[in-house]
Amino acid sequence: MANRTELSKDETAESYDALASKYDVRWKGYLENTHQKLLGQLRIHPSDRVLDISAGTGYLAKYIQQNDWEFGEFVLNDVSSEMLGKAQEKVGSDDRYRFTGYSAEQMSFETNSFDRVISMNAFHNYPNQEAVIQEVYRVLKPGGMFYLLDWNKEGLFRVVNYWIDKLTSETIQTVSVDDAEALLSSLHFNIKNKQTWHYRYWNLFLITVNKPEQGK
Repeated sequence: MANRTELSKDETAESYDALASKYDVRWKGYLENTHQKLLGQLRIHPSDRVLDISAGTGYLAKYIQQNDWEFGEFVLNDVSSEMLGKAQEKVGSDDRYRFTGYSAEQMSFETNSFDRVISMNAFHNYPNQEAVIQEVYRVLKPGGMFYLLDWNKEGLFRVVNYWIDKLTSETIQTVSVDDAEALLSSLHFNIKNKQTWHYRYWNLFLITVNKPEQGK
């Protein structure tokens, strides 16, 4: 029998599979807002291996490609095959990009293998958020950076979040920025930057952390 994490993964994948063809148009303003916030913090070096653990339709990867950012390899991971299909269409035959469909809680990447890991607009969909953070820590190289951007369950957005949870089929487990920061700190990440802001009816946060260098 499938466990709850597996069922939640399947439900989320099915929900986003159904949205894939219209996702970018439907959420255009939201995607532009959140990606600009991330891009204001994101730093990538020419040799870096980058992992986007819930890459969706490849909005971030396409921006980086269009603006000639240099990097070694960019892995787009997502549980929705339809969303990843849209991402593949966007970046074309560029062999610096690779596509995987792992659950964020258990990714088959080598330990200490990525310089940058990104989770955008997806943390609320993870049924086991602690396991995701542990997995990010595992795959990051010592000194590597993790960028976590998601909904911030504070203020009036709690009401909005309640109705989103009621009206959608995928997992909704939104946390506050303080809870996200506490979880990251408890799992040995160093907090480097924290931002909160509003876009329309969303409260949002971006936390930038790094994995300590070995021996520190």
